[in-house]
Amino acid sequence: MKRFLLLTVMAASVATIAKSQQYEYSDPSPKGGGYNNWRIGVFFSPNVSWMKPTSNKSNDKLFLVSSEGNKMGYSWGVMIDRPFAENYGISTGIHITSTGGKILARENTAVTPPNVANRVTSANFDYRLQFVEVPLALKLRSDEVANGIHVFGQVGGSLGLNISKKASYEVTYTDATDPSGLKEVTGENEKIFDGLAIAPAMLSLNLGGGIEYALTDKMALVLGLFFNNGFVPDITNPAQLDMGYKGKFADGNVRLNNLALRIGIFF
Repeated sequence: MKRFLLLTVMAASVATIAKSQQYEYSDPSPKGGGYNNWRIGVFFSPNVSWMKPTSNKSNDKLFLVSSEGNKMGYSWGVMIDRPFAENYGISTGIHITSTGGKILARENTAVTPPNVANRVTSANFDYRLQFVEVPLALKLRSDEVANGIHVFGQVGGSLGLNISKKASYEVTYTDATDPSGLKEVTGENEKIFDGLAIAPAMLSLNLGGGIEYALTDKMALVLGLFFNNGFVPDITNPAQLDMGYKGKFADGNVRLNNLALRIGIFF
């Protein structure tokens, strides 16, 4: 139901913009680089994402934190350009992004642990997340550099709203009611129900560039490479997790990044 509502909103937004789109300008072709018009397209974008702690220790120094590898994901959605000069414009759209990362938090044995009854000693989490993103960027587009080919670059930011959060995990911990030794709990692709365990909103810095190739007077193929750097807020808050183990752990300030290949078409 949630995805259906999102698709409905996206379709309504595109229809509204398309209704106001004007093609009566001096040179409407991608080859000619016309401007003062809306350009609307769709894209698909495979990505490689990773989570990176800003420090190798949690804020309380009780855990050592490290990134444990990359994840493959993808984005898709609508891209919208609004040129305001011959070679400059604003780029926006609505994107659905599947992403995630792997974070390991291990007890820091160099620090005396707090005197608590139950204590996490190791937590290995593989997060699978999904966001609705609205980017806003300044786009620079060159004159024609070859037959029907333009080069572009853009820089800006995006706001992402979390719509899905799951995790696979392995956690070891002590249980005050059972002194026999360490306990372990695992999970595979389980939903995270607490609303604050994963940040409900994410801000990212976006850098990218590529080429546009004119197919017709109004259609253009887009191929680009984009780096998306999450910078605020902290994407994870494991103190809010409740996944069947006893005790709590911290993983410092974790940022979510990805590198994406965009394949799209403007109509």
